[in-house]
Amino acid sequence: MSKLENTKNAVSGLLHESTVPSRESIGIEGLADDGALARVGKWLALHDISDSRVARASRLSGGAIQENWRLEMTDGSSLVLRTDADAAIPTSCTREEEFYRYRLAFENGARVARPEGFCNDPRVIGKPFFILEFVSGITAGHLLAKNDEYVPNREALSFELGVLLGTVHRTPANHARAVFGEPPRFPASASIDHIRKQLDDQPEPHPALELCLRELEVRLGGVTEAVFCHGDYRTGNYMVDEGRVTAILDWEFSGWGHPNEDLGWFTAPCWRFGRNEMGGGGVGPLQNFLDGYHEATRRRVEPAELLDWQALAQVKWAVIALHQEQRHVSGAQRSLELALSGRLVSALALEALNLLEIR
Repeated sequence: MSKLENTKNAVSGLLHESTVPSRESIGIEGLADDGALARVGKWLALHDISDSRVARASRLSGGAIQENWRLEMTDGSSLVLRTDADAAIPTSCTREEEFYRYRLAFENGARVARPEGFCNDPRVIGKPFFILEFVSGITAGHLLAKNDEYVPNREALSFELGVLLGTVHRTPANHARAVFGEPPRFPASASIDHIRKQLDDQPEPHPALELCLRELEVRLGGVTEAVFCHGDYRTGNYMVDEGRVTAILDWEFSGWGHPNEDLGWFTAPCWRFGRNEMGGGGVGPLQNFLDGYHEATRRRVEPAELLDWQALAQVKWAVIALHQEQRHVSGAQRSLELALSGRLVSALALEALNLLEIR
């Protein structure tokens, strides 16, 4: 194994295990003080979400971009409070925008936690938040990819994940238009332009990523189909309990996009958690995933069609990693995991070049 591959595997493993939420409670200070709990409880009652008091709040592990808190109520039920982390990345939407995206998905049959309400009153916890129903399951990608105890039937899970993504893509265009406005004429070109602008904000040049974006613009820039896309559909952003998906998480990057952009992101090498033979997000076979997608959409996608979109995914993740690194470097959010994100970029760029067959 090369030195580059060793570095990629070591850093990627640390980041995946540290920043992908497992939804297991870890007690910390902050929202968990009695005053904040009382204010949240009053807000929940005022908006007819719960008449019970908040007995305890514990931050759910992971959440590199947003904070997720489990609220344990005195009647034994639980809710999830989602709010901003200390520092965000430029591509992230506001919590109000994300709440309406959750609602769009929920109302159109996507398997998501029910969105209960949004609060923009700074007197409650000092920043906007929204409330979701609590759903059981695990999200930790390294466990789902490598431990058969959590995924006893990989073919079935992969098929189900394809069906669930297809259900999102079937959202009626007029429903999505009410949230996002008119779709771009060329969705892939719009996505590439957005990534390029984020890359231009970086203090150092990254010519390999620029080369990939130029090639992707030539190959994909003319595609016109646009659907409601999740924008971050990958292992780590859905919950699994007893081998089945219980909820799709983290809709902050959702919006108009070409359906293959979601497919390429889910199947890209960067999200296989070391299980490169499992092209279905590291948890199952690629063909089962595509078969499930076809079942939901009647749209047949061949693996070879996704190579360019997988390259786009590699570049997109590389640019996100650069921004995560800058969150640490700038002092906005000191974190070893964020600092190490930048170490992934060379390997991500090399994989993108290989997928595009650029030598």
